[in-house]
Amino acid sequence: MIQKQPDVSADHMLLWTHVRANAVLRGGKLAIIAGERRVTFAELAADAEALAAALHAHGVGKGDVVSFQLPNWLESIVLVLAIMRLGAVVNPIVTIFRRHELQHILTDAGTTVLFVPAVFGKSDFVEQAREAQAPALGLLATVRGQREGCLDLDSLIEQGRGLPPAPDPASAPDDLALIMYTSGTSGLPKGVMHSQRTLLSDSASSIRFAGVGPGDVNLVVSPVTHITGLNHAVFVPQLNRTPVVLLEQWKPDAAARLIAAEGCVWMAGATPFLDGLLHDPLVEADDIASLRIFRCGGAGVPPALVREAASRGIEVARCYGCTEVPTISGITPSDPERNATTDGQVHDEVEVRIVAMDNESIVLPPGQPGEILARGPELFLGYTDAEQTAEAMTADGFFRTGDIGVLDADRFITIVGRRKDIIIRKGENISAREIEDVLIEHPDLDEVAIIGLPDEARGEMVTAVCVSRRADLTLSEVVSFLDARGLAKQKFPERLEFVERMPMT
Repeated sequence: MIQKQPDVSADHMLLWTHVRANAVLRGGKLAIIAGERRVTFAELAADAEALAAALHAHGVGKGDVVSFQLPNWLESIVLVLAIMRLGAVVNPIVTIFRRHELQHILTDAGTTVLFVPAVFGKSDFVEQAREAQAPALGLLATVRGQREGCLDLDSLIEQGRGLPPAPDPASAPDDLALIMYTSGTSGLPKGVMHSQRTLLSDSASSIRFAGVGPGDVNLVVSPVTHITGLNHAVFVPQLNRTPVVLLEQWKPDAAARLIAAEGCVWMAGATPFLDGLLHDPLVEADDIASLRIFRCGGAGVPPALVREAASRGIEVARCYGCTEVPTISGITPSDPERNATTDGQVHDEVEVRIVAMDNESIVLPPGQPGEILARGPELFLGYTDAEQTAEAMTADGFFRTGDIGVLDADRFITIVGRRKDIIIRKGENISAREIEDVLIEHPDLDEVAIIGLPDEARGEMVTAVCVSRRADLTLSEVVSFLDARGLAKQKFPERLEFVERMPMT
């Protein structure tokens, strides 16, 4: 079947252009399915317009940074659209982050408005935000409930319905539109900056190479606070006029029920999501019968898992990318074996170089491993820290990924290792340096190294290797120390090892 490709010409590189068009052309069609809530394209646009008017009345304008720390809720989508409508800057923050990470992000981004859940999980997001003490934060608002001293999103939307629309911010496609924080080798999360052009370019290539069109329901399980979840929950649906189903928290059986109930055709996510759908004892084979495409990345993808999915009618497209260059590869190839054993074919618009580890001026021929450099229309604008940007970019505009890979003559890429000090646990990038910087303050530790050990369930297990003054120091004591300093629980070591001295280079 030949499908009309999404329009990503220069005139259509603003998200709100698509939102307005969809409100007219597909106004009565379903746009978002989130729990019991089913929202049309017209309703979604109206809510976002009202929220934008209310935020404008509270002083939010072009270039202001609006942060939110929310799960995969409908309100997250409305917020992103409203912020884009104002020409402001979206800053999604993953819900696992706590005071330690939050204070750094809000301060570094210069956040003026923050939205958090009134109640969600075990964390008190409101108190956590107040403790973060971000200097520019002027407005704290809650979602799905009210808290003393806070505005709430529902009230803002209702307020906005009675206000005139916010003025046109005259946004340009290359203006800063997104700051997303990702773990890096330098410790605290790095602020990755994107424009609407880079985000829509990535979404257009994902749509094109997944071979999906309007009506192909997309299940979003990746957090909307990650680049994959954000693009598939916000940009892809508007660009492709595709219904999207949101899953608040990952549970394989809940995902399978949604696939069956809504006829989901495709999804994207990390390896544990695919493994759960295929192997969880609560998932029935018939529940995932409609699923035909799974774009899989964010961690190693075992070839056996790809072959097993194919035997059940699910075509797995192994993908490779990062927050800075969201989708470097991932075309679904016609060769099933290379589909299982490589990380996909490099997208047509993306340029990739494989360079020598000790001299990046030497470009290696096909088949030789080296560091991956990449550039293309979805390349980020840079980091919030100019020095970090300079370190990450070559003089001719290629991004140094820090990953080691092999490129073959047909532009299929295979990741074989990493130069950067990152642990990938259940698809989540974790900076070893960040944990080390906190843990070395423990009074009983002289030296600390955080490493990732291979683990079948997690991908990698966070392991602390320590030179300790106490032979009886326990893992629970180490975890309690990190917990007291507000570090995200997903970063806690799951294994503790002692050595007499660290090997030094």
